[in-house]
Amino acid sequence: MRSFDRWLLLQMGPQAVYQDDNARPHRARVVNDFLQQSGVNRMEWPACSPDLNPIENLWDELDRKVRSNHPPLRDVQHLYQMLQAEWQALPQRIFTTLVNSMRTRCVECQNSHGGYTHY
Repeated sequence: MRSFDRWLLLQMGPQAVYQDDNARPHRARVVNDFLQQSGVNRMEWPACSPDLNPIENLWDELDRKVRSNHPPLRDVQHLYQMLQAEWQALPQRIFTTLVNSMRTRCVECQNSHGGYTHY
Protein backbone atom coordinates (compact mmCIF):
# COMPACT_ATOMS: atom_id res chain seq x y z
CA MET A 1 0.00 0.00 0.00
CA ARG A 2 1.42 3.34 -1.03
CA SER A 3 2.06 5.96 1.64
CA PHE A 4 -0.50 8.31 0.07
CA ASP A 5 -3.14 5.56 0.30
CA ARG A 6 -2.30 5.03 3.98
CA TRP A 7 -2.48 8.76 4.64
CA LEU A 8 -5.81 9.05 2.83
CA LEU A 9 -7.38 6.13 4.69
CA LEU A 10 -6.29 7.53 8.03
CA GLN A 11 -7.76 10.93 7.11
CA MET A 12 -11.11 9.26 6.47
CA GLY A 13 -11.22 7.94 10.01
CA PRO A 14 -12.65 4.77 11.52
CA GLN A 15 -15.64 4.75 9.17
CA ALA A 16 -13.37 4.29 6.13
CA VAL A 17 -13.97 1.24 3.98
CA TYR A 18 -11.12 0.05 1.80
CA GLN A 19 -12.05 -1.48 -1.54
CA ASP A 20 -9.39 -3.13 -3.64
CA ASP A 21 -9.31 -5.41 -6.64
CA ASN A 22 -7.76 -8.39 -4.85
CA ALA A 23 -4.39 -7.78 -6.51
CA ARG A 24 -1.47 -9.31 -4.62
CA PRO A 25 -0.05 -5.97 -3.42
CA HIS A 26 -3.42 -5.11 -1.86
CA ARG A 27 -3.55 -8.44 -0.05
CA ALA A 28 -0.01 -8.42 1.30
CA ARG A 29 0.42 -9.13 5.00
CA VAL A 30 1.77 -5.63 5.63
CA VAL A 31 -1.41 -4.14 4.11
CA ASN A 32 -3.67 -6.48 6.08
CA ASP A 33 -1.81 -5.67 9.31
CA PHE A 34 -1.98 -1.92 8.66
CA LEU A 35 -5.71 -2.00 7.91
CA GLN A 36 -6.44 -4.09 10.98
CA GLN A 37 -4.28 -1.95 13.30
CA SER A 38 -5.81 1.24 11.89
CA GLY A 39 -9.35 -0.04 12.30
CA VAL A 40 -10.08 0.32 8.58
CA ASN A 41 -12.72 -2.06 7.27
CA ARG A 42 -12.11 -3.89 4.01
CA MET A 43 -14.99 -4.33 1.59
CA GLU A 44 -15.53 -7.91 0.49
CA TRP A 45 -15.01 -8.13 -3.24
CA PRO A 46 -15.06 -11.26 -5.39
CA ALA A 47 -11.75 -12.34 -6.89
CA CYS A 48 -11.41 -11.79 -10.64
CA SER A 49 -14.47 -9.55 -10.68
CA PRO A 50 -14.82 -6.76 -13.23
CA ASP A 51 -13.90 -3.33 -11.96
CA LEU A 52 -17.21 -1.51 -11.81
CA ASN A 53 -15.87 1.26 -9.64
CA PRO A 54 -16.03 4.52 -11.63
CA ILE A 55 -13.38 6.05 -9.38
CA GLU A 56 -10.78 4.27 -11.53
CA ASN A 57 -11.94 6.37 -14.50
CA LEU A 58 -11.72 9.47 -12.33
CA TRP A 59 -8.19 8.63 -11.16
CA ASP A 60 -7.20 8.18 -14.81
CA GLU A 61 -8.62 11.59 -15.72
CA LEU A 62 -6.89 13.22 -12.76
CA ASP A 63 -3.58 11.55 -13.66
CA ARG A 64 -3.80 12.80 -17.25
CA LYS A 65 -4.59 16.35 -16.09
CA VAL A 66 -1.66 16.47 -13.65
CA ARG A 67 0.78 15.05 -16.21
CA SER A 68 -0.32 17.36 -19.02
CA ASN A 69 -0.69 20.60 -17.04
CA HIS A 70 2.33 20.49 -14.75
CA PRO A 71 6.09 20.05 -15.03
CA PRO A 72 7.64 16.95 -13.48
CA LEU A 73 6.77 16.80 -9.81
CA ARG A 74 9.48 17.53 -7.28
CA ASP A 75 8.19 15.74 -4.21
CA VAL A 76 5.09 14.35 -2.49
CA GLN A 77 4.01 17.78 -1.23
CA HIS A 78 4.15 19.17 -4.76
CA LEU A 79 2.15 16.17 -6.01
CA TYR A 80 -0.44 16.76 -3.31
CA GLN A 81 -0.80 20.42 -4.32
CA MET A 82 -1.14 19.57 -8.01
CA LEU A 83 -3.73 16.85 -7.27
CA GLN A 84 -5.72 19.27 -5.14
CA ALA A 85 -5.67 21.93 -7.86
CA GLU A 86 -6.65 19.54 -10.65
CA TRP A 87 -9.34 17.88 -8.50
CA GLN A 88 -10.95 21.27 -7.89
CA ALA A 89 -10.79 22.03 -11.62
CA LEU A 90 -12.53 18.83 -12.75
CA PRO A 91 -15.86 19.71 -14.35
CA GLN A 92 -18.98 18.49 -12.57
CA ARG A 93 -20.09 16.76 -15.78
CA ILE A 94 -17.33 14.15 -15.33
CA PHE A 95 -18.71 13.15 -11.92
CA THR A 96 -22.29 13.16 -13.20
CA THR A 97 -21.40 11.02 -16.21
CA LEU A 98 -19.60 8.47 -14.06
CA VAL A 99 -22.43 8.23 -11.55
CA ASN A 100 -25.00 7.96 -14.31
CA SER A 101 -22.99 5.14 -15.93
CA MET A 102 -23.44 2.83 -12.95
CA ARG A 103 -26.72 1.31 -14.13
CA THR A 104 -25.21 0.54 -17.55
CA ARG A 105 -22.05 -0.86 -15.94
CA CYS A 106 -24.07 -3.19 -13.74
CA VAL A 107 -26.38 -4.32 -16.55
CA GLU A 108 -23.41 -5.01 -18.83
CA CYS A 109 -21.70 -6.97 -16.06
CA GLN A 110 -24.87 -8.96 -15.41
CA ASN A 111 -25.37 -9.66 -19.13
CA SER A 112 -21.79 -10.93 -19.40
CA HIS A 113 -22.31 -13.14 -16.32
CA GLY A 114 -19.60 -11.28 -14.43
CA GLY A 115 -17.18 -11.38 -17.34
CA TYR A 116 -15.56 -8.67 -19.43
CA THR A 117 -17.25 -5.29 -19.81
CA HIS A 118 -16.03 -2.38 -21.91
CA TYR A 119 -15.60 -0.27 -18.79
